[in-house]
Amino acid sequence: MRPRDPGDFDTFIFADYSGAAAPSAQRRAIALWALERGRRPRKIRGPFTREGLREKLLETLLAATTEGRRVLFGVDHQWSWPRDLWAVAGLEGRPWRSALASLVAGEGGRPALGPPHVFPATFNRWAGSAIFHCRVKVLARRYGLPTASDWAGNPVRLTERAMPGAKPATRLGGPGAVAGQTLVGLSELHRLLVDAGSRGIPVLAWPMDALVDDGRSHVGVEIYPSFCRPARVPQSDDADARWACLWSARADLTHALDLTGAPAAVRRAARLEGWILGAPPPR
Repeated sequence: MRPRDPGDFDTFIFADYSGAAAPSAQRRAIALWALERGRRPRKIRGPFTREGLREKLLETLLAATTEGRRVLFGVDHQWSWPRDLWAVAGLEGRPWRSALASLVAGEGGRPALGPPHVFPATFNRWAGSAIFHCRVKVLARRYGLPTASDWAGNPVRLTERAMPGAKPATRLGGPGAVAGQTLVGLSELHRLLVDAGSRGIPVLAWPMDALVDDGRSHVGVEIYPSFCRPARVPQSDDADARWACLWSARADLTHALDLTGAPAAVRRAARLEGWILGAPPPR
């Protein structure tokens, strides 16, 4: 693709995700919307499982690369863990892509990343601490988790302090909880990035790969739909993905995708913990 100005994109494509175990439940919950610059948003017909969504995103990125179009895409699960949780996993000092690859694969006895009914309890036993927990008692029993955590670490990323309402990475179950879909989403994100690289598709995972849009790659971001969706609009899978498209197409992305002027603590955190698109860096 020819170089473009930072923040200049042709296509915006966003998904409302699902951490459900059953493919049938995933197909009901996952919604994917796209917006071409200057046009109205449109729903991309599925239905999609998580794997099918990854394949559709990869297909879209490949076609755009061939046609010389730039894509901003996003999914509404956390794209990283808080620093203290990376430290427990023994991965704090590694670049984000390397840390993610190790987390997905499992190393040195650490369990490989997996779904909510498998990974959290196994990770807790490996770490020797009740890090992952679930407030919903029935679900906690099913997952083999406590209803509260005894972990002294910080389960909240810096970006979540800048985005009111965002939830911690270690709490499963209950309204708005995203830890479960993050566990399965990170695995799919890793596979998407690996597949894109093997096909020569330039993808920048912002801001972990770079603190600013490079103008040469497609850019993947973490979104928080409640921030993008007007308060008067009822929450739904379709509304969340649609409004993420609309918000991004109207936003000053040159500014939103640039953390180079943020305080040093924000820049350090963002390269490992990630950042939610639109969250204002604390001063």
